[in-house]
Amino acid sequence: MTACIRGSNHTKKTLGILAGLGPLAGAHFYRRLIELTPAAGDHDHLSVVLSAENSIPSRLDHLRGLGPSPVPKLIEVAQRLVTAKAEVLAIVSTTTHAYYDQIAQSISIPVLNLLELAADEIQRLPYRRVGIIATTPTCQLGLYDGPLRQRGITAVYPDPETQEGIMELIDAVKAQGVRLEWAYRLEEAMLKPWARDADAMILACTETPLVFAGIPKPDIRVPVFNATDILARAAISACWG
Repeated sequence: MTACIRGSNHTKKTLGILAGLGPLAGAHFYRRLIELTPAAGDHDHLSVVLSAENSIPSRLDHLRGLGPSPVPKLIEVAQRLVTAKAEVLAIVSTTTHAYYDQIAQSISIPVLNLLELAADEIQRLPYRRVGIIATTPTCQLGLYDGPLRQRGITAVYPDPETQEGIMELIDAVKAQGVRLEWAYRLEEAMLKPWARDADAMILACTETPLVFAGIPKPDIRVPVFNATDILARAAISACWG
C-alpha cells in the first residue's frame, strides 16, 4: 500500500493495541502506525482502541523467575480490548510474545504474531544470519529461534557483556525516555565483534527502535530491520484486508 486512500469506502477493521509494555514503546508504535498508513486525511486512518495497563506484572521479572505471572492480567486486558470492539490485536512487545499462545487462545479475534511477521520479512531478502537486539529474556528463551530456523535463518546473539549493556539501555528507556548518549551506546553494541557473524540485524525489542532513531548518522554496515515498523505495517494490512 503506497498510494493515499482518498475517498475510499473500504471497510476497515478496528485495531486493538495491547500497549504499556513499556509505555513509550506503545506510544511510538501508535505514531508509526499513523505515519505508515497511506492516508489522505483523518478518516483514512484506522480506528484504534489502545490499552496501556500499568498493573500488568513485569514480564521481565517473571521470565527471570523473580515475579508473578503476567498472564492473567494480559488476558484480562486482551479481553477488554475485544469488548471495546477490537477486531485485530497487536501486542506491542517482543518479550510479551513469550505468552502469545495464552493470549491468542483467550480471545476470539486474530492476534498478530510479531515473531512470525519479522521472520517472514527477513526471509524475503537474502540475509541468513540475523543479529538479535532484544531484552535478555527474549534472547535467553530464543523467542526468535524457531520462526527464523523454520525459514532457514540463524539467530545471532550478543556476547553476555554486550547483552547486559543492551538490557541496561532498554531498562533506561522504560524509566527515563530516550537520551542521545544511549543512542551512541546502542550503536557501539551493534558494532562489537559479536556482530561480525551477522549479515543483518533486527531491533527486536520495541524500545530499541526509539534509541536507534536517535543516532545522527548510524555506522551500521548491515541492514537493520525494525520490529515496530514490521508490526505496524502488518496491522495496517490486516485491518485493511
